[in-house]
Amino acid sequence: MWWTDGKCSCPRSWSLEELLIKGAEVLFTNSNGKLKYYIKAVKYNNEWVLIDSAQHSKIAMKIFSYLPEFSNVREINKEITIGKSRIDFLLDGTPLEVKGCTLVRNGLALFPDAPTERGTRHVEEIIKHKGIILFLIFRKADSFAPNWETDPKFSKKLSEARKKKINIICVEISFDGKMLYYNGKIKLSEF
Repeated sequence: MWWTDGKCSCPRSWSLEELLIKGAEVLFTNSNGKLKYYIKAVKYNNEWVLIDSAQHSKIAMKIFSYLPEFSNVREINKEITIGKSRIDFLLDGTPLEVKGCTLVRNGLALFPDAPTERGTRHVEEIIKHKGIILFLIFRKADSFAPNWETDPKFSKKLSEARKKKINIICVEISFDGKMLYYNGKIKLSEF
């Protein structure tokens, strides 16, 4: 086990207050930033929660092979500008945005865990271009819903996307400290 003086960088620390508590066990790696280390995951209720958002696109690329929705995709382009937003993927001309979810309450995965104007813009572009939204749920959950309490604007836009039949896919990913595992899809709750 490695120990550090407690100074690790974590770009999302402001939105992870339920996970990043004093004394929490974390996995970290060397950093090229101001601080020597970068937090990759935190242990919460005996499960590792991946909090490194830089990994979302890599994880999504692996997940595509598990989902029948993507079995016929021939061309994948990454980091595409559409309108005023940078979207994660273009799959055979269809935009796909990936969002990572670490907040779960009573089995309900909630996104976002902090207000996100950028996320709202992404959903607007996905609606406009009839794209796909993929939520990577990094904790055990039974279902998914937008977090109305934290970000009503995002939640309203995601609700609009659902009403307009935008494909919203939620998958559960677990992490054992070394490997990531695809645990299957989780359902959307009513919203």
